[in-house]
Amino acid sequence: MSRLLPDPDPAGKPANGIRVSNVNIGLPLTLILMLVYAGFIGLGTFAPSVLAIPVFAGGTVTWAFAYGLFVIALGVVLAGVYVLVANRRA
Repeated sequence: MSRLLPDPDPAGKPANGIRVSNVNIGLPLTLILMLVYAGFIGLGTFAPSVLAIPVFAGGTVTWAFAYGLFVIALGVVLAGVYVLVANRRA
């Protein structure tokens, strides 16, 4: 738990809580990605036929590929959001 507390600066004063603030930003973003990923895994486990349906009629790209690509892209976007918000607070 001590890793979440701000480190003191060289003058001995406590830092302004940036690390704790970053956890407050990162945790909800992580939970969003985990829920989306859990949905993907849940569909693959309990309804694989849904993921086997082509995105477009007669197409070869299935919903499994599209959803998987979405999970990856969402991870990149959420990481970018975290960096932007965390750097603004620094």
